[in-house]
Amino acid sequence: MDQEAMGRAFGLTGKRALITGGGSGLGLAIAQCMVAAGARVALAGRRREVLLEACAQLGPQAEPFVYDVTDTDGAPAFVARVAETLGGLDSLVNNAGRHCKKPFTEVSMADLQNVLDVHLFGSFALSQAAVPYLRKAGGGSILMISSESALMGLTNVTAYSAAKAAMLGLVKTMSGDLSAEGIRVNAIVPGFIETPMFHEATDKDPARQQKILGHTPMHRYGVPADIGWAAVYLCSQAASFVTGTQLVVDGGCCIGF
Repeated sequence: MDQEAMGRAFGLTGKRALITGGGSGLGLAIAQCMVAAGARVALAGRRREVLLEACAQLGPQAEPFVYDVTDTDGAPAFVARVAETLGGLDSLVNNAGRHCKKPFTEVSMADLQNVLDVHLFGSFALSQAAVPYLRKAGGGSILMISSESALMGLTNVTAYSAAKAAMLGLVKTMSGDLSAEGIRVNAIVPGFIETPMFHEATDKDPARQQKILGHTPMHRYGVPADIGWAAVYLCSQAASFVTGTQLVVDGGCCIGF
């Protein structure tokens, strides 16, 4: 296989992707890697100024879209607008997140609902809305950004853990329903990656930081691009026979040594 064939397999030239929470953190890293691989990207988020700054960094291959993923009734119209702007849609990355760090006994039903609204219901609605456009493209990829908290018993993140685990459930069922149409559904399970959300959760908790690093065989945090390149792979032709799976990117943290 020559380099040109490798580039076609692992590249995203001519592909169009919608990334929620795309203005910062993991979403921006995913966008950066996808643009580097040749894709055109739509960044969705609630803060226009953040999206505009991100698109300025990314260049003409990026388009900003102000949208709140909890507006599930508005998902079909929103995805239609994105697809019209990009000229179609090949990939959806459900990355938008909302954290809630509280002991289990202090988590209210409103806390749980707020986190589920973003991670579970938002991802569900956008995925449903994206399917007609992925069909029209002849197939495509839906990617869920889950969390290590879906696999391991982490303290003080009950709502977040439940929501991220629910996303893995969606991956299994959606992949079965959609794979015959050439639509692949997968998840990335990031470990502890240095993002603003991660620092918000750990900067005032040095004991937790030491516990994380002590349980990570590579003895470091991940960087956002680690997730970005994993997303490029799962949305590329190189992963054409990969569906219904979860790719753990965590420096070995969850192996349970």
